[in-house]
Amino acid sequence: MQSSIFENDDAMPDVVKKAATEVLPKFVSTTSVNVISASAVQLAAAFGDQGDFKVIVSSKDAERDAAERKLVSGFQRNLELLVQKTWVEKADEAMKEEMLFRINTLCKNLSRYDYHTSLSEFLPVLHDVVYLLFGSLAKGDGFLEYAVRIDPDFGFFWYYINNLPAHKDWSEEKCRAAVLLGICFLANF
Repeated sequence: MQSSIFENDDAMPDVVKKAATEVLPKFVSTTSVNVISASAVQLAAAFGDQGDFKVIVSSKDAERDAAERKLVSGFQRNLELLVQKTWVEKADEAMKEEMLFRINTLCKNLSRYDYHTSLSEFLPVLHDVVYLLFGSLAKGDGFLEYAVRIDPDFGFFWYYINNLPAHKDWSEEKCRAAVLLGICFLANF
């Protein structure tokens, strides 16, 4: 992992440094529901969450579902608006329209609480949205450093989504936490 970009930057907030170097590796490697929840709350804080995410990972039933629906709704609204407002080359117009369809499909799967499918859709959607925003630069090796330089919060988010491994063996709860963490960042982006 390229966590040194976060460790070696004195301007980087401590919450992000710790999230990149300690919390994310723990989140990725654990199977413990308690560690998943605690790590998810810490990662959400590194994404700028003010404590709302804790309701999503630790509350029961109705309160949890309401908070999750609100988060997904904000995510869908913000991401669709971001895609709609993004200027793209003529060759990427079809991709832009396809992204709106894929975002809608992703949110439908989330509303059915299908987190394995949602995570497998979520990561490619995010990579394609970032491609629409930044063009071929997003596919380059130096994009993480660039992203951290232009916006440290977005840089950490990019680092997060690129360090989530194949999740086929992950529990539904861990897939849920991984997707909702990304949504937490994007719902407020």
